[in-house]
Amino acid sequence: MSEPRDAAAGTLWRHADFLRLWAGQTVALFGAQVTLLALPLTAMQELNAAPGQLGLLNALEYLPVACVTLLAGVLADRLRRRPLLVTANIGRALVLALVPAFAWAGHLSMGLLYTVAFVTGLFTAQFDVAYQAFLPSLIDRRLLVEGNSKLQSSQSVAQTAGQGLSGVLIQLLTAPVAVVVNSAGYLVSVVSLLSIRTPEPVRSTPRRSVRAEIAEGFRVTLQHPVLRVVMIESAWFNLLWDVVLVVVPIFGVRSLHLGAAGLGLVIAAGSIGAFAGSLVARRLGTRAGTGRAMAAGMLLACTALLLLPAAGGPTPLAVAVLTAGYVLNGFGMTVFNVHSVALRQALVATELTGRVSATFRFAAFAVIPVGGFAGGQLAGLLGPRTALLIAVVGLVLGALAFYASPVVRRAGAPQAAKEAEPELVAAG
Repeated sequence: MSEPRDAAAGTLWRHADFLRLWAGQTVALFGAQVTLLALPLTAMQELNAAPGQLGLLNALEYLPVACVTLLAGVLADRLRRRPLLVTANIGRALVLALVPAFAWAGHLSMGLLYTVAFVTGLFTAQFDVAYQAFLPSLIDRRLLVEGNSKLQSSQSVAQTAGQGLSGVLIQLLTAPVAVVVNSAGYLVSVVSLLSIRTPEPVRSTPRRSVRAEIAEGFRVTLQHPVLRVVMIESAWFNLLWDVVLVVVPIFGVRSLHLGAAGLGLVIAAGSIGAFAGSLVARRLGTRAGTGRAMAAGMLLACTALLLLPAAGGPTPLAVAVLTAGYVLNGFGMTVFNVHSVALRQALVATELTGRVSATFRFAAFAVIPVGGFAGGQLAGLLGPRTALLIAVVGLVLGALAFYASPVVRRAGAPQAAKEAEPELVAAG
């Protein structure tokens, strides 16, 4: 196999199977960004959904994280991970295709959109856990930061193109029909996954009860001080970030009168910053250490969002302020994400990767439905601008506490990394 040679050269450009994974995932992410805007706009434009209904729609998309993520981690450690990825993408493609089909038949309803959001979230929960566990079995662990940087850069490009064009597609095709792009993207990803030739390592760990294996994932994660703090901050960020996700379309369309295309382009601007962050994340981590890079990225991402509720006045000025906030937020969050994911993958033994990733995602994502529901309620009671301000202030306070944590700031320094790695692996 060529993987050790690739690792020594410090590049993944000659790793054919990684390139297949990367290409397929980029296409899938492109489609997902279209649906991110198309689904709530379908509810708003086709069904005249109220803010509370939009919040519930968003919450149902993430609710499966609380329902199945821990079990998904057990499955990802028991079964081969690539078939799980293929199955999840086929499921998502079929379920999302129901939206344009029912719209064409004249039977579109909020009940259908709620169902699609929830079932798609079930498949996504399984995919995301298996995906993070699959990468360390595909490439050398010394290349995980590079691999995650490349995947983050592709996500940034997909967000720029997907969200940027999604508004245009929605206006040309209508929001329900634009969802077809997402279904097609998942099918392309299925083909790329099936073309990977590197066999997955056989894991021969003894099986115990599901409860015992889930408990082991929790124990391993919580015993590591750095990952524990990162997990808490991620949960706090996601809770309030989902308030932002729900309120921004209401704020942009109904308060600032940007329209679907304008709103899509503004949100997509964050991908420009995210792409820049993916290019420099590895260098920042090398110079400052993983912990300092993560903390600085999170602080920048959150403080930049203060620009969102400040936007107003003439449309060009409002667009400029919103765009600046999204660009800086995208840069900071990508730096944080690259190092937090790579740290978890590098420190966890292969047979525990699925459960540790599931534990982390359960804690960090189970709060999202609460944020989505709260966002809709806050926007309805206080107005979108005030709701945004409350959420952003909470994000900044959490980021300041995270940045001040000495445990986080020391993580990833050369000596600290050497000492931390056997600690978490041995705990498993």
